[in-house]
Amino acid sequence: MRYHFRDKYTVRADDVSSGDAFAIKIVAVAHADGVRWAAFWGPSAWSDQRVADSGNVIGEEEATALFNVLAYTDRRYEVQ
Repeated sequence: MRYHFRDKYTVRADDVSSGDAFAIKIVAVAHADGVRWAAFWGPSAWSDQRVADSGNVIGEEEATALFNVLAYTDRRYEVQ
């Protein structure tokens, strides 16, 4: 099946149809201080850098499930 990818910000609930799909991008950042890491989400059309700089924060539980390699480091989950 081919999906019709739509922008989650511009589609109204009553305009969703079967086969519609909505994508987001998730970026995790191990901060340069060597102590912290965080994860952010944004529209799939954004660059990775833009999501890291301006995306919405993901909760620690969700971020840990998605980026377990960072969760197993000595860094704590903390957003600047």
